[in-house]
Parts: sequence; structure tokens; C-alpha cells
Amino acid sequence: MKKFAYRASIFLLAATLGLASLCGCGGGETNYGENVVQLAFYAVNDLHGKFMDTEEQPGVDEFTTYMKLLYDESAHEEILLSSGDMWQGTVESSTTRGALMTKWMNDVGFCAMTLGNHEYDWGAAVLGPNSALAEFPFLAINVTDGGVTPAYCKPSTVVERKGVKVGIIGAIGDCLGSISGEFQTGLYFASGSELTALVKAEATRLRQEEGCDLIVYSIHEGGSGFSSSKVTQVTDRDLTYYDTSLSDGYVDLVFEAHTHQSYILQDEYGVYHLQGGGENRGVSYADVVFHTDTKKFEVAPKLLAPAEYARASLRDDPVVAQLYAEYFADADPYETVLGVNSATWDDNALEEKLAELYYRKGVEAWGGEYEIVLGGGYLKTRSPYDLAKGKVTYADVFSLLPFDNAIVLGKIKGSSLKQNFLANKSNYHVFSTIGAAEVESDKDYYIIVDSYTSTYRWNNITEVARLSGSVYARDLLADFIRGGGRAV
Repeated sequence: MKKFAYRASIFLLAATLGLASLCGCGGGETNYGENVVQLAFYAVNDLHGKFMDTEEQPGVDEFTTYMKLLYDESAHEEILLSSGDMWQGTVESSTTRGALMTKWMNDVGFCAMTLGNHEYDWGAAVLGPNSALAEFPFLAINVTDGGVTPAYCKPSTVVERKGVKVGIIGAIGDCLGSISGEFQTGLYFASGSELTALVKAEATRLRQEEGCDLIVYSIHEGGSGFSSSKVTQVTDRDLTYYDTSLSDGYVDLVFEAHTHQSYILQDEYGVYHLQGGGENRGVSYADVVFHTDTKKFEVAPKLLAPAEYARASLRDDPVVAQLYAEYFADADPYETVLGVNSATWDDNALEEKLAELYYRKGVEAWGGEYEIVLGGGYLKTRSPYDLAKGKVTYADVFSLLPFDNAIVLGKIKGSSLKQNFLANKSNYHVFSTIGAAEVESDKDYYIIVDSYTSTYRWNNITEVARLSGSVYARDLLADFIRGGGRAV
């Protein structure tokens, strides 16, 4: 198994450092007295399957060691959470439909995972098996499917540490529209005042019926325009995605996600909101000193950088290699070289090439029967967005194009073709053989898009056929590179 050479270049510590120095985010062995419990919350958001080390960033092997060392020291009681989007994004995670990441989360000791929108990238069908595999609950208080709460998720869970009970409520944000249309049927994510009412009722129940001392809210939604490791004071006008009335006695600490921002916010009621950047570029941390006699507490928030939890002095935990070998014993996608890039291929050029590849694949499959005039759609690469100069592996291509959106032959009226694809190219990349001026509004035309684009109802596309087999955008690009194609 290939192990890439990523290591943080700053704050490298000698292996002989004591445990309090190595892992002591919360101040080491401070003695607050017998009536105090120190809780240490760690929250991971938007990991997107970044399991293996790459040239760009760390995987989870050092973080696994980091957390296990923390469990062994006595200063704090650790609680490890996820705020969603854990599975989709890399070849090792996406091809296992979340199973590899779920097994890893079991091993490292996650207490709960809030569902994110990308947990639905393969439809709700994968959530049941993964929830059965998980040794921790999936949380989403506001999800219904066909009008009922799915068995794969719960509204909340309770974690107890040294007699202190912590209620953890999970919710997915108002992001149903980001899920492919073919997987939206029956799903509903309550939002706005409806979500607020649900959270208030559950927080009240947790305090009154479960005896919870603290309420943590983990929501797969977050702010934009914030980027600071220092505390930023905000008002309800800044938190458009969060009802600050929740902070008035219902919620004590909030971990956020979805927007991939790095911030520590403090709202008008003094409640902290943290988001750790996503894709293993940060972890949210909150040290909570809870006084068991008065039931009062203090919170000290912090954003942890990879230099802290993925430093070279931390040995790789062997569970990462073991899980990888379990699924990739025969063929290693990090070793499967497709070709050599003579220059960096930026995201826009990649997306334009994909539109052309869509068109040519469609003509190859259906051109004998249909006159196809366009290929493309909502084509956006993911992190690291560009294809770097040098050797290109299948894992590289997969990370750029992780979505399993089928290649579709669609029928569309000329008016929609002009409006959605030819006149407005801000959202879509297209390769067309016809100009907007040539299109007749009432005539039917045939185009090649993917299922994400075709099932977006405002595009007004009728699906005619799908490419058989599991052939996705990344496969078209991989075949192109295998054939000698590269950045120009």
C-alpha cells in the first residue's frame, strides 16, 4: 500500500515529549477540585472520505493515534463527534459506500454522527446498512422519509462522563436541493421555525426526562464569510441558518458544518459556534469545565490545525492500513497510473473537457438513432479542484469527480435548451454543435448530461436513456488520460 509523504512542517515535536505536551489542548493536568469534571469535545466536519495521506493533506492515521493517546490521559473526558459529510469524496471511501469510514469511526471512538447532505449521494438505501454497522448513532432530528422518521437516524443521544450527562442533538441543514433529484423522493428536511421547535422540544425533554446537564447541537449547516481562529462576536442577523432563540437556555454549544469554513463564533447569548474547515484541514475543540455542585460551566473553544493532530511525531495507527487492505488488497488506486500531465490542468479546463467527453460518449452510444447537439451540465470538480503536473493516478481523478451520476440521453425543448444551457453558462459547462440563434423554441432536441443535471426539475429534461454499466464522469476522464490526453 502506498503511503504518501504528507507531514505538517511546523511544530514538529520530539517523540520524547510528555503526553500532556503532546495532546494537552485543554491545559494538561490542571486540578479544579473534586466538584469539577473537565470535558473535551472534538468535532470533525466534512471529512469527505479523506482517509489516506496524499501530497496535499493528511489522512486519518495520525489523528487516530492522537485521539487514542487522549483517551489514555486522565485530565479530560473526551467526546468525539461528527457533523456530517464523512463518506463521499475519495476512491477508498466512496467505492465502499461509507463502510470503510464507518468502521474507522467505530475504532477511533466517535460518539455520534450528524447526517450531512452527501451521506445521501447514493440514496437513502446506504444509510440503513451503515447505521447497522456503526457502533454510534446517526443523528438527524429533522429528517422524514415518506412522512416518518427513518430507522437509520435518531433525534439525539446521551453521553455520560463521570456523572455529567451530555445530550447531543443532530440536524441536517436546509440542503435537500443539493441532493440529486432521483434521491429526493419522499425525503423532507424540516427547517426554519419548524426545526427550531423540534430542537427546543428535544432539548427540554433531554433536560427534564434524561437529566442532561449540557446540550450540544451538531448541525450540518454553517456560516459563510467567517474565517478566523479567534472568537468573533455575531448577532442573529449574521446567523441566518440558526435561530438564536435556541441559545436562550436550550443549547449550550454548537458544532457546525457544510460550508467548509473555519471559525469560532459567539452569539448574543454567549453560546459558541465552531466549524473546523472540512476535509481534514481542521478539527473543532471545546474544553468545558463543568461544576457538579452548581451545575455551571465554562467553555474554552479552539480550532486545531493538522500541525497539532497530524504531526510527524505521532505514529500512524495500524487500523488505517488494515482497513485499506481489507478493501484494496488486489488493486491499489493510488498506484494505478493513468498517464503523465505535462502541466497543471485547472478546474475550468477540466470541466470544459468533460463537457466534450460527455458529448462524444453520447454520440458513440446513441448517435446512430438521435441527433445529439450538446454535452455537459453541472460539472464541478471537487478538492483539490485542479489536476497537478506529473503522474496522474485513478485516485487523483476520483477525488476530483467523486459523484456517481449516470450519463443520460435527455430530450429538451428548444426554449429550455437556450435558457438553461446556451444563453446561461454561469452554472453549466457545455460542448455544443448548435448556437442559441439556431435553436427553435418549440422543437425537441437531444443532449447528453448526467443524472444530477437531468433530474434538476427546472431544467425540464426528459430522460430517454442511460449509459449501461457504472460509467461516470471520472471514468470518461480516466479513459481520456489513458489514451494520452492531458492538459493543454
